[in-house]
Amino acid sequence: MRKNQSIINKLYKGSVVGFIAAAVAALLGVLIDGIVIGRFLGPDSMAAYSLVTPIVNLTSVFSGVFSTGAQVICAERIGAGDVKGTRRAFSICMVATVAVSVLLVASILLFRDRIAVLLGATGNSAYLLKDASEYMLGLSFSLPLLIMLFEFNTLMRLDGDANRVIIAVGTMTFLDIAGDLLNALVFKKGMLGMGLATTFSYLVAIIILFFHFAKKDILLKFSFKGLRWSDLRDILATGSSSAVGNGSAVLRNTTLNHIMVATVLSGTAVGAFGVVNSIIGFAQCVMIGVGLTTSMIAGMILGEQDRSSLKELVKTTLIAGIVIGAIVTVPLFILAKPVAAAFGNKDGAEMVALAARGIRIYSVSIILYGLNNAFVNYMQGLRRMGYSIVFCFLQNFLFIAIPALSLAGVWDTDAVWFAFIIGECATMLSIFILAGIHKKGFPFRIKDFLFVPKTFGVPESESFEVSINDISEVPSASLAVRDFCAGKGATKKEQLLLSLFTEEIGNNIANYGFEEGKGQSLDIRVIHAPDGWILRLRDNCKMFDPTDWVNQHQGDDPAKNIGIRMVCNMAKESNYLNSMDLNVLTLKI
Repeated sequence: MRKNQSIINKLYKGSVVGFIAAAVAALLGVLIDGIVIGRFLGPDSMAAYSLVTPIVNLTSVFSGVFSTGAQVICAERIGAGDVKGTRRAFSICMVATVAVSVLLVASILLFRDRIAVLLGATGNSAYLLKDASEYMLGLSFSLPLLIMLFEFNTLMRLDGDANRVIIAVGTMTFLDIAGDLLNALVFKKGMLGMGLATTFSYLVAIIILFFHFAKKDILLKFSFKGLRWSDLRDILATGSSSAVGNGSAVLRNTTLNHIMVATVLSGTAVGAFGVVNSIIGFAQCVMIGVGLTTSMIAGMILGEQDRSSLKELVKTTLIAGIVIGAIVTVPLFILAKPVAAAFGNKDGAEMVALAARGIRIYSVSIILYGLNNAFVNYMQGLRRMGYSIVFCFLQNFLFIAIPALSLAGVWDTDAVWFAFIIGECATMLSIFILAGIHKKGFPFRIKDFLFVPKTFGVPESESFEVSINDISEVPSASLAVRDFCAGKGATKKEQLLLSLFTEEIGNNIANYGFEEGKGQSLDIRVIHAPDGWILRLRDNCKMFDPTDWVNQHQGDDPAKNIGIRMVCNMAKESNYLNSMDLNVLTLKI
């Protein structure tokens, strides 16, 4: 028996890999395009590809707003047990997605040549206009699908269907590679064909994901009934920092493209930046997966008002950011040259050499980027939007653009590469300064980085927590609950009920839920609230709703499963919810 938050740690580990895979996959089509374009269409086409990258970033503005906003709102409402509110938020998010998608596609179809000029296909780079415009045309129909892919990545995890996301991503990747190669080697439709191949692969992935909504007993169900504009307002407000972050990335990449053209005066430099930017996108998506996991769980904890779980989340995020960041950094630093060579052919040797140096320099900043981005997502999950928005802008634009512009005349292309390192160091320093201001001293403990008021949740003295991993630990957990309640002045009846409920439900979960080698746990939390006592039991076993079971078996032998019947009938209020593959039973005494 341990007083910890083992399920938070296990939930994080179980979610982060899937989030990383899906976040990478959401932009994988564009990354694959870059490799095939560089290898088969040459450095000029690669430069055109680089110019169009901000359009993908712009799409990420909308996907970031809707996916992270809906994720946080839904997770918070799930934590509070509000199923109807969760479904309303999901439904209004889907309506807004369709509306924005129509406007986005129409704008690109009508103004793609003007957009290409705005992005840098002018002056010395005017010859890139045709390829950039054609690539935008083929890619335009994939942008709504990209928005949905981001949304379903996060929301389906809340609905316990993470495997479907992995299947869709794997299928999409295979089809995009095959489509790009067929275009380059057989159909020879140039940049237009590259964009269309990506669109087709995304479409198939979305169709696979749509089958989720044909399932029964899902949490996220669409309905026009009861839609509230206030829910959309909450989603937009909560997702606003993602819009600022991705919008800042659009400004950053456009600025850096112009620096490349102005200082080096060649499409080779722009193409090299396209290669590095593809690698940046890949590395950042890996670390964004860490951040998305953090924001999802933070939203749930916000609904639960659980300070100890918040500490465990911050600790787990810190470790995950460093470990996963190192796993990405080391190979990129060592293998920078062969990675860059994947984007070039014999005519692009100069571009590859320039890109390899850029990849190696940029890789130094990856761990810092992951930790800084996780902080932004953590603030977003807690709905501390002021902090999240400010740090998004600083990290993604200001702290990078200023060093790049300042050093461009001295270091040429190296100014762009080193600007990422300088920017992440400045962002990390700013976070420490903010934590120091909150603490009014030097921050060095996990609790110094929670950034929640002292009134968050119930006081630690008014709650008791214990985690069990084996049925043999249930009796001692039950006694510990009774002793805590006695120490807080609970009546004999309240002590008996809370201890009895812990033992009955704990034994049931351990008997029927724990499986050998699966690492399942039960987290028990008792809260002494102003209006009574609350017992929360959270486990990561198979889905089982005891309240629904009792309702469905009212006419059965009353001696069967008497423990569950007794608990549900004697509690003043019982509420069950399954989300993120967790069972959460809340009982009020």
